[in-house]
Amino acid sequence: LIEKMEGNKSIQRSEEQRNLYKALVEAYEADKTILDTYGNSTILKRRREDDDQEGPSAGPNQGSKRQKEGALPAAQGDA
Repeated sequence: LIEKMEGNKSIQRSEEQRNLYKALVEAYEADKTILDTYGNSTILKRRREDDDQEGPSAGPNQGSKRQKEGALPAAQGDA
């Protein structure tokens, strides 16, 4: 990705784009250094604040409530 961005001259157009690109490269280099240093023994965990900002995730349980609600009237009709 970094090489592709360097080949694209659009990152040179504005100061904001250059700053964003520079921050991306610095973050990439920091992650690479951590992984090279600690290898597979390190698990990077997200901070709790990051989870709070994302809101509820749409997991596989989303449809189960509807299925249960749909099954309730049929079960009551049999009784």
